[in-house]
Amino acid sequence: MKLLFAFLLSLTGAMAKQDSWKVCLDKKVLLQTSKEDEQVNVSTVTAAELKKSKKLEIYYKQVAPDKAWERTLSIYDTNDQELQTVKGNKLSLKSDGLLSLLEQHKTIKFYTLYSPTDPKMKMMVRLRRVHLCTLVLQ
Repeated sequence: MKLLFAFLLSLTGAMAKQDSWKVCLDKKVLLQTSKEDEQVNVSTVTAAELKKSKKLEIYYKQVAPDKAWERTLSIYDTNDQELQTVKGNKLSLKSDGLLSLLEQHKTIKFYTLYSPTDPKMKMMVRLRRVHLCTLVLQ
């Protein structure tokens, strides 16, 4: 009985691990979470903060990566127009470029997409963007 309980407990711990991400403005953490929520995952920045900082970075930590799949991190405006995309688990944006985007759009959203590298498989799989963070210029 104790062995069964220990097995179930370890299984529950393994299932609890999930992907997470962190949004940093230089060394200041703006957001660190593993839950997708467009109403909660919102950070505001001022132009003065951006002028003092050097860069914004988003780190995506994946629990079980698959070599046959690739991750992209993207920036969108409020009209759902793609502004920038990078492949990999890290997006880095210089603060002057970020300030320019925010002055133009006031609000930008960061998403990730995990898709197969094989084009045939990509056509058969339904893909869904995951909202990471919304950044608002105050």
